[in-house]
Amino acid sequence: MANILIAISGSISAYKIADLVSELGKAGHQAQCILTASAGQFVSPLVLETLSGRPALSALFGPGVSGTEHIELARWADLMVFAPASANMLARLALGLADDLPSTVALATTAPLLIAPAMNTVMWEKPIVQQHLATLLERGAQLVPPASGLLACGEVGMGRLAPVPALAAAIEAALMPASADLAGRRILITAGPTTTPIDAVRYITNHSTGRMGAAMAEEALRRGAVVDYVLGLDKGVVRPVAPRGAEERLHLVEVRTAEEMAAAALEKLPLAQGVVATAAVMDYAVAAPVAGKLKRSTEAATLDLVPSADVLATLRDAATDQWFLGFAAETDEVEAHGRGKLEAKKLDYLFANQVARLGAGGATGFAVKTNAGVLLSARGDRHELALGSKQDIARQIWNLIA
Repeated sequence: MANILIAISGSISAYKIADLVSELGKAGHQAQCILTASAGQFVSPLVLETLSGRPALSALFGPGVSGTEHIELARWADLMVFAPASANMLARLALGLADDLPSTVALATTAPLLIAPAMNTVMWEKPIVQQHLATLLERGAQLVPPASGLLACGEVGMGRLAPVPALAAAIEAALMPASADLAGRRILITAGPTTTPIDAVRYITNHSTGRMGAAMAEEALRRGAVVDYVLGLDKGVVRPVAPRGAEERLHLVEVRTAEEMAAAALEKLPLAQGVVATAAVMDYAVAAPVAGKLKRSTEAATLDLVPSADVLATLRDAATDQWFLGFAAETDEVEAHGRGKLEAKKLDYLFANQVARLGAGGATGFAVKTNAGVLLSARGDRHELALGSKQDIARQIWNLIA
């Protein structure tokens, strides 16, 4: 049994929280509802009180409200759930504002945060809303993505509150204690981009930031593994942050080119029981980089490109009894191309995901903090992983393969 604090924002979907509270009660949890001023216009506090057996609270001050009530609620919670989370609530949480009971408790609690947004599609797609959400995910909050469908305003699109069963399942998953199923295991992870120099000041690379690899490493460390992490360096690359107490189990090696990554990973391979290849390795290298700086010219220039080191194939050929998980970023026919790579590289598992085409944007792939895709296995299994933070995706992948 857990103490679940549910913070409700002003949204037509707030009425669904009554069903969620009921489901949590059936599962043996204690639910405490706290509301913004506008949330009470969409769902009756009396209904929430009746279903939860606890007063539904919204006041920061006034008769019967102690000066430390927000601290008591913050300490009581094992998990704080924002459902529905409006665009306004996402902004206040991201900025650390504390001007009502839910935002004040959020600032005071050390409990994990689970965020289930709900709003109009245009609001959901606004860059500032996505930026606030990305900030919260980067700080460790977990996301229950909104669903697509008919909205209360009559429009059709992304923004519906996730269904109650999905919310309940996400709450149960967030409450699961960290597993120790990788204790005593050593995992080799390649991550980030590689680069190939053109001259002394210029190089070619790709859009990878290494965020998915960092999430895989952090989750492996959380589960007790020792992680050898070979990271390709570039501007904006994300380094993994070891959970408290696991710092000595993270061994970071930084490289730049595909050849350097292959050499560093090969050195670590004999120690590993498994390999997670998230790195976005450049497939081609400049054949003859110029030692100095190429001067600008009005004439067209041609670069001679040759195949670079195939890091994953190199590791697979040198392996003894290690298992391999690869990653494939595709713009089209994601699963078919992923299955082809799984077989061609002789991998045990492969996670395939969509990346945006040139000039387009997307919620999955490079330089974003969310992901989705399909995990394939050499046995023919497939598991679709819905949109979530890269930390969520990493947790699901390890749950399936650990």
